[in-house]
Amino acid sequence: MQAYFRKNFPVILIVILCAVPVARWFFLGPLTLRFFDLNSTMTSFGQITGLLGMILFSLNLIISNRSRFFDHFFSGIHHFYDTHKWLGSLAFSLLLFHPLFLAVKYLGLSVYDAAMFLLPGGINTNTAITLGSVALLGMILLLSLTLYFKIRYHIWRFSHKFMVAVFIVAIMHVLLISSDVSRDLFLRYYILLFAFWGLAFGSYRAFFRFFFNKDYSFRVKEVILLNGNVVEIELAPEKGAIKFEPGQFIFVRFVAPATSSEPHPFSIASAESSDHLKIVVKALGDFTGDLDKIKPGMLAKIEGPFGKFYAPAGRKEIWIAGGVGITPFLSMARSLREITRPIDLYYCLNEPGEAVFLDELRAISATNPKFRVITWFSKEKGRINVEKIKEISEGVVFSDIYICGPLLFMRSLRDQFTKQGVESKNIYFEEFNLL
Repeated sequence: MQAYFRKNFPVILIVILCAVPVARWFFLGPLTLRFFDLNSTMTSFGQITGLLGMILFSLNLIISNRSRFFDHFFSGIHHFYDTHKWLGSLAFSLLLFHPLFLAVKYLGLSVYDAAMFLLPGGINTNTAITLGSVALLGMILLLSLTLYFKIRYHIWRFSHKFMVAVFIVAIMHVLLISSDVSRDLFLRYYILLFAFWGLAFGSYRAFFRFFFNKDYSFRVKEVILLNGNVVEIELAPEKGAIKFEPGQFIFVRFVAPATSSEPHPFSIASAESSDHLKIVVKALGDFTGDLDKIKPGMLAKIEGPFGKFYAPAGRKEIWIAGGVGITPFLSMARSLREITRPIDLYYCLNEPGEAVFLDELRAISATNPKFRVITWFSKEKGRINVEKIKEISEGVVFSDIYICGPLLFMRSLRDQFTKQGVESKNIYFEEFNLL
């Protein structure tokens, strides 16, 4: 029970913070009047969804800032980003239903009147209502860019800066509209408190983070081409080294006119004892296609480390790497000392020519008898599955499972492991489906 509470504490806290204004709302007027008929019931639902939507909108802006605190609070930054995504989706849904519920009373006049109520400058020229419509339309536009259009990463990041402007318009709507928030001091200050912090954190991330962020300065020491589209980049610190744990990752921004100015996440491949940082990069997407422009001596700004991928508990471990997903396992393998628990590393690739770190991993295995390296080439054996892993590793149920690779690869294996009886808490992911 204690472990469950600790793991889910961020979500529990969010639920409590949302429940407070709703509980207060219920005591502000007789429920018999609030839910007297269809119109009053829909109006009440509209008020509740508006309250919840603004709190969640504020919370989402607060946690939108990447930080070591949130990394620790959410037990890994990928959990933090998962929360950020569903929180944003839920806030959007609630704020979308907020005017839809309120528009029901206009259906008694006509569908046209109900539709015009939702549009800025429609049948109601009230400034507060117009501001609410503008905020909602702005949110729909920005989220549509994210959900339904494939745009470049830097354009997507830039578009999200406008979410702060949408939030400001939404705050103005809340302040000006005649509602329980305007009539009740507790609700007003509760909403304004979250709005203040949401605006502060959102503005910092969108406009000021670049000026105040404390990045570490490194220089590119060496760029090694491992095969046709994979390179290993070694970074040396200009001042102090970064302390990290095996399996963690960093955000890297190369400072040069020819490369992207946006930070990108990369797993650390270095041994824990190393002052230098090594990252392994495959030429994919907007940024990694410019790898040939990264040269020794180039300045790199580092943010991190982040992540809670590796948590050894003294049990048998099964590591499964798909392609360039070998990177965190390199750090874990390079950091191995004398181990007493068995560790099986499955290095999964299409063909032998892609196994760029195989010789080094086998050398580590030779000095650590408990550490086994199992190669799996899909062109020869087909896709790896848990039945094969269960056979080779002599069981999986009482093991800690670590998986890093393409998203579908990880999800497929996770589902197979759970069907074999492995508890979900013993399956660890490293995924960069990040904002």
